[in-house]
Amino acid sequence: MEFFDRRIETLKQRAFTLLELLVVVAIVAMLVVLLIPAAMNVYAASTDAVSAHVIEQLNAAAESYLAENNQTYWPYRVTTNGGVQWWFGFEPAASYALQNSAGQRWLDLTKGPLGPYIAASGGFCEDPSFTRHGNVFRPKFGNTHFAYGYNWLHLPGVNRMAINHPGQVAVFATCADVNAIQSPASAKHPMVEEQYMFDTGSEVNTAGPTVHFRIGGNAMVGYADGSAGCLPMVPGSLDTRMPGANIGLLSSSNIIPQ
Repeated sequence: MEFFDRRIETLKQRAFTLLELLVVVAIVAMLVVLLIPAAMNVYAASTDAVSAHVIEQLNAAAESYLAENNQTYWPYRVTTNGGVQWWFGFEPAASYALQNSAGQRWLDLTKGPLGPYIAASGGFCEDPSFTRHGNVFRPKFGNTHFAYGYNWLHLPGVNRMAINHPGQVAVFATCADVNAIQSPASAKHPMVEEQYMFDTGSEVNTAGPTVHFRIGGNAMVGYADGSAGCLPMVPGSLDTRMPGANIGLLSSSNIIPQ
């Protein structure tokens, strides 16, 4: 009996009290609260770095293209018998016919005007910062996504040497669009989808707010002189259908060549 009494006493000494358990749980909870935001910040920084890398890729490809094409910018889109030659890739006609079907289209990123030059540098990197929206992201293509736009109304056919301030005019920008009409999106449940163009938002053929300010509230842009940087959203241009997505307009001074 004396042995068992000593054994029970030892177990009592080793056992956690309820108070001690609560203290441990509180400490663990506090660590989780502190570490999760830090981890999210690290993830955001790493995905933002990918956006910067893709813009640099596009800038380098543009330099190579312009050097071989009399410094003249490429078209935004050309329709052929076989499909659509977008500025960023080729889409077969059968795929283009599926415009209303989310994630069912197919795109070959290697066959755009800049494709061969980007392929030579290792190929496109998909931008994870674009898909941070999770289940409110509406994909257009099933095999890839491309979340960058081209200054489509003011640069195609323009000779770069005619631009007086190339370090001010954006050629590329991080882009996205709010879709509120095509399933599974709706007016009550809008979704973010990729977009490939940007303009001032006040022109006859305007695409509206399509610049994605996803880099700490700024948009990453590539300029006509080959440099890159971040620009803020024009005040009052936020697409209010989905304000948390940070989609709006760039200043016209960064779009219209001077």
